Amino acid sequence: MSDKMTRYGTAVTAFVIVLSLLLFSWHVEFPVFAYRGDLDWQLTPAERFNDLGASVSRFLWDHRALDLTAQAFVLVAAVTCCLALLKPDAEGS
Repeated sequence: MSDKMTRYGTAVTAFVIVLSLLLFSWHVEFPVFAYRGDLDWQLTPAERFNDLGASVSRFLWDHRALDLTAQAFVLVAAVTCCLALLKPDAEGS
């Protein structure tokens, strides 16, 4: 099979997958806001959040594993990207 046919096949396959996902998302009702109820969304809070900083700090210290997992993921992603930049070319230069 030629290289040109492989590229066209990959492009057509990706296009068909994206098109089918779009069609599926238009015809199937996904219950994103099913549990919202009849409440109207407000852009401003109904009451003041005077202790918001303290609440966020308390949450992060109580759930420290969540914070450390996110930091570890960011470090692994950064190392992976740096190694991908250092990867030699296919010609070996």
